[in-house]
Amino acid sequence: MRKHRVVLDSCVFCKLFLLEPDRDQSISLIKELGSRNYSIVVPQLFFYEVMAVAIYSKFEPGKVLALIEAYKKANLRLIEHDIETLKTSAAMIDNGHPKSGYPSFYDAIYHALALSLNCPFITSDKRHYEKTKHLGSIVLLKDWESILQVLPWNLK
Repeated sequence: MRKHRVVLDSCVFCKLFLLEPDRDQSISLIKELGSRNYSIVVPQLFFYEVMAVAIYSKFEPGKVLALIEAYKKANLRLIEHDIETLKTSAAMIDNGHPKSGYPSFYDAIYHALALSLNCPFITSDKRHYEKTKHLGSIVLLKDWESILQVLPWNLK
C-alpha cells in the first residue's frame, strides 16, 4: 500500500525521454519515489500532454506509451479530476497579473489536484511556480528532495 503521494507535472515526466539539462534530476526523483513507495498521481490530462510532447519532439510514441504503461503498473495513477478541482483551477488562473501573466489552465489542474489531495505538486515550470507559490503544495524539480518523508533509516 502506498502511503505518500505526489502530483507530478507532465513536463517532469517528459524529461525521462527528452534530453534536457535537468533530466538527471527527473530520473533521480522518479527512482526515489518508486523506492520509497510513493504514488504518483496525475490528472487524465497527463496522458495527452506527454503523448503530444513525444509526437512534437519526434520521439517514438509507442515507446512513450510503453513507458507510461510501465509506470502505471508501478506507481502512476491517472485520475479524472472532479468539479472542485476544476473550480480551484479556474480560480487559480485568475490569480495572475497582466504584466507577469496568468497561470495556464493546464498547469492549474495539476496544482489544484495537489491542493485537493494535500500533497506536493512537483514541476520544473518556474513561471507557474512564481505565480502560484503563495498557494502552497508546489515544489520546483530542483528542490524535490525537500518533499521526501523522513523515514527511520534516514535519521542521522
